Amino acid sequence: MPAAEPQCPPQPPAPLSGDEVLFIKDTIKRFYGDDAIVRNFGPDPARMELHVETGRDIGIAHYDCCGVLMTRIDRDQIALEVSRRGMRIKGRAKLAYRQGVVL
Repeated sequence: MPAAEPQCPPQPPAPLSGDEVLFIKDTIKRFYGDDAIVRNFGPDPARMELHVETGRDIGIAHYDCCGVLMTRIDRDQIALEVSRRGMRIKGRAKLAYRQGVVL
C-alpha cells in the first residue's frame, strides 16, 4: 500500500474589485433574498466561482442570475453553485465551504 500524502493546502480565492462585490451581492439578493450568503471560492482570476446558500427554492433562477452577472462582470467563465440551507452539500459547494470567502 502506498504511503499517505498530506492534504493540499487551501488556495485563496481570486480577488474581486469593490464594484464587482457590490454588484454580485445586489444581484444575488434580488434572486435569492436578503438572507442569502455568497461565497467566492475560485482561485483562477479568469474564472469566477461563486456559491450561494439560500433558504428559497432554487429552480431556474440560477440561469437568470448567472446571465445577469455575465452582463456586468468581464470573466471568461462564471460558475454559480446554489444550495438550499439544511440540504446535503455536494460537489464544488464543499470546496466553497472549506476555502471560500463570504462576500
